[in-house]
Amino acid sequence: MSFLLATFRKDIARWRQDVVAILIWIGIPFMIGGLITAMLDQDNGGGPMGTLLIADLDDTLVSGLVAGAFGQDEMADLIGVQQVSLEEGTRLIEAGEASGFLTIPEGFQSGFIDNTPITLTLKTNPSQTILPGIIEDITEVLLDVGFYMQSVFGDEIRQIKSTDVPDTLADAFASDMAVKIQHKIQNLEAKVFPPVIEVEIVEPPPSEPRPDIALLFLPGIVLMALMFSAQGLSADYWKERDSGALRRLVSTPGLLSRFVLGKALAAAILMGLIGGATLLVGFIYHDILWDKMLPSMLWIVVSGVGLFAWFAALQMLLPSRRAANLVTSLIVFPLLMMGGSFFPLAALPDWMAAIGRLSPNGFVVDKLTLELTSATAWTFESRSWLVVMAMTLSGLTISTWRLRAGFARKA
Repeated sequence: MSFLLATFRKDIARWRQDVVAILIWIGIPFMIGGLITAMLDQDNGGGPMGTLLIADLDDTLVSGLVAGAFGQDEMADLIGVQQVSLEEGTRLIEAGEASGFLTIPEGFQSGFIDNTPITLTLKTNPSQTILPGIIEDITEVLLDVGFYMQSVFGDEIRQIKSTDVPDTLADAFASDMAVKIQHKIQNLEAKVFPPVIEVEIVEPPPSEPRPDIALLFLPGIVLMALMFSAQGLSADYWKERDSGALRRLVSTPGLLSRFVLGKALAAAILMGLIGGATLLVGFIYHDILWDKMLPSMLWIVVSGVGLFAWFAALQMLLPSRRAANLVTSLIVFPLLMMGGSFFPLAALPDWMAAIGRLSPNGFVVDKLTLELTSATAWTFESRSWLVVMAMTLSGLTISTWRLRAGFARKA
C-alpha cells in the first residue's frame, strides 16, 4: 500500500509541474465547445427578418390596404414594413439595408377603380435570396387578388364612385348595391362551394420536447477532454521506462501491480479535475440540476480511468515511443468523430449513431447524455457500470501483464 501511495504522489507531483499539458488537454475542448455553443445560440435567435420599404405616392385607401397587407398575421414575423420617401427608399435599397423597396405610384386607386393599367415598382436586394423572393410572391398574390376583385365587383365599384346620390336616395342606393353584391357572392358560392379538393387538417401526435442541441454537445466535449488526457497520461509509461525506473521494479513482481494502480489513481484525480471543470461549466451554462453532478462525476472518472488503462496498454504493446505516440494520435480523432464529440449521437442517422455507441467513448457519451437530459438523476444502469468497470480492470490487467512481459526492461 505504501508503494501504491508513493507512486500516486510521485505522478501527482510530476504532473503539477507540467501545467501546460493539462491546460492543452482542457483548453482545446473548451475552445471547440465554446465555438459550437456560440454558433448554436446565434442560430436560436429566431427566423430571418426582412425589411420592406414602401413609398406610397398615392396615399389613398386602396394603396394603404396594399401596404398594410404585408404586416398581417404570419407575414409580420417575416417582414417589417417601413414607410419611406422615394429618395430615402432608393438610397437604402441601393445600400443593401433592406430586402425590398415597393413604390406605389400616384393614381393607383383611380387606376384600380377605373380598370386602367398601372405599374407597381418592386426593387429587391440581390445579396439576399429567400426574403426578397417571399416579398415578390406576396406582391404577386396581392395583384391577383386585386385583379379578381376588379373582375367580379368592378361595375359596382365604378358605379359607387361615379354616382352622385342625393341624401334622400342614399339609403335606397346603398341597399341596391348591397343586393347586387350579395347576388354575385351567392353565384360565386355555387361555383366554388363545395370545393373540388377537401383538405383535412390532422394534428400530429404530441411529441416530447427535444433537449437543447447545445446541451447534446456537452457530453462529447467532456469526453474529448478525457480522451486527450488519457492519451497524454498513458505516454508517461515511456518516460518511466526511459528513465530506468521500470527496470528496478521487474525484480519485485508484486510492486508492478501496485505501480499500475498508483498511476491509475493519479490519473483518476487528474481526470476528475479536467473532466469536472468542463462538466461544471456545462452545468452552470445549461442550468442542469445539481443532483446530477455527483453521478456524472463518478461516471466520467471511472470511464476516464478505463480509457487511460487501454491507452496505456496500447502504448506498451507498440515497439517504440514514436510509434506509440503516432498510433494513439491516429486513433483519438476517429474515435472522437465516431463517438459524439464533434456531432451529437442524437443528431446522427440511426445507423451511424448505433456504430458510434459501439466505440468506448461513444458508449460513455451516450449514457452521460441520457443522465444530463433526463428528468431525474442516477439514470446509469447497473449493466453500464459493469461495462466501464470491466473496461477499466481489463485495461489495467493488460498493462500489468505487459510490464511483466518485458516492457519494463529498457531495450
